[in-house]
Amino acid sequence: MKFTNMMGAVLASVSFGAVLAVANPTVDAQASTKMSLASAPKKFQGTWYYYQNGHYNRYTIAANKTSYRNFNGKKWVTGYSPIKAANLNKNLTGIKTGKYNTMLFMNKGWLIDEEWVNHTKSSALGETGTEGYKVVNRHYKGKTIKSLYVYAMWNVGSGEVHLQHYYKTKGQAKAFNPTGATEDFTD
Repeated sequence: MKFTNMMGAVLASVSFGAVLAVANPTVDAQASTKMSLASAPKKFQGTWYYYQNGHYNRYTIAANKTSYRNFNGKKWVTGYSPIKAANLNKNLTGIKTGKYNTMLFMNKGWLIDEEWVNHTKSSALGETGTEGYKVVNRHYKGKTIKSLYVYAMWNVGSGEVHLQHYYKTKGQAKAFNPTGATEDFTD
């Protein structure tokens, strides 16, 4: 009788071990695909203004696209880019379809905006063709207001970096940059 009980216990433990082996496979699962954001976070959405050289540049972040209207030289330049999710683990340089789509992803507290055609697996803030945004607090007429702090990297070789604050109203934009300088460089 003891032999039968012992065999039953051995059989039960072997069966339980087989169940654990099936439930916990020894093969490593593939790394999950990390995707960019499908839409812009709400705190960044809205129309933002920057006063420069007597004109108000406008940057709009909507849930599904970004658009701009800037005065350049002697004329207005406008454009927009749809926000589309893409695999962040994939190099997209050299693609033809969707190359002007915007991808958004978070990196070290910054919302990074990058065209698909510029994206590599190692893309981050400060790479050529990226713009980073933070919403920061500023003080205006005794109140705390939100500002879109923009860090844009366009040409590492020449050091072309733009640091600007965009505001919710034209009045705020002019108050913080009354001379209309190209850069404001402040945090």
